[in-house]
Amino acid sequence: MTERGPVEIRSAPIAAVDYPDRVVSLVLAPFDEWAVVEYRGALLEETILRGAFGAIRNRARKFTVNMDHDRDKWLGTVLDLDPDDPRGLVGAVKIRRSPEGDQALNDAADGLLGASIGMAVAPGDQTVANGRRTIRKAYLDHVALTPTPAYVGAEVLEVRNAPTVVPLPSSPTPNLDKILAERREAEYRSLLT
Repeated sequence: MTERGPVEIRSAPIAAVDYPDRVVSLVLAPFDEWAVVEYRGALLEETILRGAFGAIRNRARKFTVNMDHDRDKWLGTVLDLDPDDPRGLVGAVKIRRSPEGDQALNDAADGLLGASIGMAVAPGDQTVANGRRTIRKAYLDHVALTPTPAYVGAEVLEVRNAPTVVPLPSSPTPNLDKILAERREAEYRSLLT
């Protein structure tokens, strides 16, 4: 819940993956595309109008990226957002170095994941009638990667420099490795807030 209303979740396929920089380019929310979604306990068709995320360029907030909207499955952070792209809200996300991050990069490159957003929409910024919802203005809350995106209008455009990821050999100190990884993640998260 935000001051503008409850956070809703919407999805779209990934646009591109850049392995060396661990950056995934994607369309977060396609504009002017109809998708069947759940809204207040009912299924209806929904579209997000061009310009709905126009206010985002004035926000200095850092947005997190997680897996399937689970904040405990943190994957990285949003690097860039373009609310003026004709395809929709377009973004680039940086995926952290971790086994989960590596898996997300591989799955994105293989076309197995889509992009998804959590957003808030104020009652006055939408029209709901005859089983359809039109969103004129929305506020981004977070980004997620998911195998089940709601919007299908975007697609993977390219995967640049995608090498085969070879798993690291198992460590003789897995418990110590886990503790150190958790500590690095906590330090990185503190830098984002």
